[in-house]
Amino acid sequence: MANSNIPNLSSIDVMKLEIESQLMLPDSLESTRQVDLPRCAMTGSGDSYIVAAIASYLSKYKITCCYPSTLILNPEILSNKELYIISVSGRTAYNIAAAKIAKKNHIKTTVITADPESELGKICDGIVRINYTMKRTLTSGTASFFLSMLTCLSLITKIKYSRKDLKFAFEAANNMVDDLLKEIPNATSSILFLADGILYLVACYASLKLNEVLGIRSYPYSLEDFCHAPLFSIKKDDKIIILDGYENNFYQSKIIKNFARRLKGLNYSLSSLYFSAPTYLDCLFQAIFSVQLLSLKMGQRNGIADCYFVQNNDLLGVSSSCIY
Repeated sequence: MANSNIPNLSSIDVMKLEIESQLMLPDSLESTRQVDLPRCAMTGSGDSYIVAAIASYLSKYKITCCYPSTLILNPEILSNKELYIISVSGRTAYNIAAAKIAKKNHIKTTVITADPESELGKICDGIVRINYTMKRTLTSGTASFFLSMLTCLSLITKIKYSRKDLKFAFEAANNMVDDLLKEIPNATSSILFLADGILYLVACYASLKLNEVLGIRSYPYSLEDFCHAPLFSIKKDDKIIILDGYENNFYQSKIIKNFARRLKGLNYSLSSLYFSAPTYLDCLFQAIFSVQLLSLKMGQRNGIADCYFVQNNDLLGVSSSCIY
């Protein structure tokens, strides 16, 4: 992993280093344990919730995925299960509360974290280590998200990839984003991500990155839900980005093409990112790298030295008071 603990780097500089560091991961990631899928529940906050949702999706929903608040309000969901809590820092208040309630109800808990000495590390029965070093410079989560995802997937199944696979996915993503940026004006009021299946979860991650890095409104929608109601709220200065590829069959592709043609015909701004990847893992790599690079490059294009959430001390204080 690249050393991003160098003093005086801006949060955008650190974000760039962290994105690039993902290309230096080991050629494989194996876990010494495999979860019992029907007895596994996963939770997390923010980016980590999306990691849990990806794991649940790829288990064909054999894994129960809930927000920590849902488990706090409905601990009976955990009956006869083991709770896996994804938290890079191990300090998130909702995760800690969920762990304590699980322990109170005699549910075995395991934290997936970069800090085994954190409060969650001390509360939980087991620890799965994320091979990530917390940085002194606060930045938007990229490498931490990617490593959390790979760690969770390794608990579900054996995953194999090479640095060559990572480099290919990164280069494909970089080229797609460079082309996409030409279609996104500087004055964009909102960016909407539309996707289905596993890519919908990447769309959720994409929106969080644009919120944090650029401080602009960004929302994820499934294509079906979008057409039911949110479609009627769009403006001509919004940007709509469709994430497409891998899972979509002929029927789904036909719907997407028809939707895009008709919306463009009404002069709305719409673009697509198509991930021509042979496997779900390659698709995830391309998609995740794409949204990371999109948020980074939009920030660089706008001359931003620091992520928006780092610059806004008042809102950051509100956020931290709720999260920790």
